Amino acid sequence: MTGLPDFEGWAVFARVAESGSFAAAARSLGLSAPTVSKIMGRLEHRLGATLFQRSARHLSLTAEGAECLDRARRILSEGEGLETELREGTATPRGMIRLAAPMTFGREVLGPALPGFLEQYPDITLEMDLDDGVVDLLGGRFEAAVRITSGLLRPAVSGQAFLLCRSVTRFVCSEQFRARLGEVENPEDLTGQPGLLYTNAAVPDFLRLRHTDGRQASVRLKGRVSANSGDMLLPAIRAGLGIALLPDFMLRPDLESGRIVEVLPGWTGAELSVWFIVTGCGATRTQMSARLRVLLAYLERVLGEIVSQDYSAGQEKTR
Repeated sequence: MTGLPDFEGWAVFARVAESGSFAAAARSLGLSAPTVSKIMGRLEHRLGATLFQRSARHLSLTAEGAECLDRARRILSEGEGLETELREGTATPRGMIRLAAPMTFGREVLGPALPGFLEQYPDITLEMDLDDGVVDLLGGRFEAAVRITSGLLRPAVSGQAFLLCRSVTRFVCSEQFRARLGEVENPEDLTGQPGLLYTNAAVPDFLRLRHTDGRQASVRLKGRVSANSGDMLLPAIRAGLGIALLPDFMLRPDLESGRIVEVLPGWTGAELSVWFIVTGCGATRTQMSARLRVLLAYLERVLGEIVSQDYSAGQEKTR
C-alpha cells in the first residue's frame, strides 16, 4: 500500500460508530449521508475488509470494525485537539516566537524593550538570534525578523514587511579627537580625516549628509578601522582614533554620558528604516498568529518612541 493513510476515512468511521448511523454522523460532520457512505466505502475498499454490517434499520460493527474502533477514535480525537489548539493559538497570544535581529539593535533597543512585552503576555516565549549578517529566515525557521534598511527601501525577503520606525545616522568622535579637529563648519572640512568605517554600507568611506535646512553634502574619510559591526567601532571612537557615522540608537548611551560627542550638529547621514518581517509569502496581520500580531503592535508603539527620541530639533518623528 502506498500513499498516506486515509485519515478522513478513519475519523468518519469513528464518528459513524459513535453516532450509530450514517445519517446522524453526517449531521454532526456537516456532510450529506451519501458523502459519508462514499467515504466509508472508499475506506473499506482500501482495507479489503467490511467495517459495518448494514441493514435497512440497523448498523453494527463487524469484528474487524470493533478491533479498529479505539485507534480510529484516537485519530479523530488527536485531529480535533490539534485543530482546537491551533484555532485558540491564533486567537490567544501564546507559544514560541523565533526572532532574528541585528546584533547592536537587538542589544540596545530590543533587549530593553522586550521585557515589558513578555510581562504583558506571559504565555509567549522568545528565542532570539542576533546577527549583523544576512540571515536565512526560512532556512533558520524564524517566524519573524527585524531588518534595517537605508531610506524607505523595503527588505528583499520572502514575506511581508511592516515599517516599525525610522532613525538617522550621526557623525561622532571622542571629545579629545574633536578638540584636535579644530574649527569644523562644513562637511568638506572633514575630508581625509581618519574614519571608523561600517563595511556593510554600500561605499563605507564615502558618506552622504543632509542638513536640517535641506542642504546636501558628501565626505570621503580615510579609513583607519573598518568593521561589519558598529559594536566593534565604538571602542575605537572612544579611544579617539577617528570619526564614525553611526545610528542614533547605537550612540545614545555614549552621547548622554559624554564619552563621545557629535560632529557637525544639524548634519545627519542616511535615514534608516526599521522593519518587522513576517516570514512566509502573503502574510497579513489577519493571517498572523496572535503572538505575532501582538508583538508587531507592541514594537510599532514602543520602538517609535525609543528609536526616534534623539532626533534633532525640528526633525519630525515618523513611524
